[in-house]
Amino acid sequence: MEGDMSHHDTLKHCKSGQDCHEVNHLCQIAAKRDMGRIRELVKDSQFYCKNCGRAARDAANLCNPSAI
Repeated sequence: MEGDMSHHDTLKHCKSGQDCHEVNHLCQIAAKRDMGRIRELVKDSQFYCKNCGRAARDAANLCNPSAI
């Protein structure tokens, strides 16, 4: 969709210091539709991603984390 941030644009804004997403980021896990793992990572969320809005308990699971 026009105006939406593409997955490629999200990769450019990853704060992990990597050129691509790490396998433990929620965006990568969601792309694989691993709902069991997602449930584990989002329980008692303390951080959200400023790129995609996903929430996680650990900032390491997000590309551009910020405290909730």
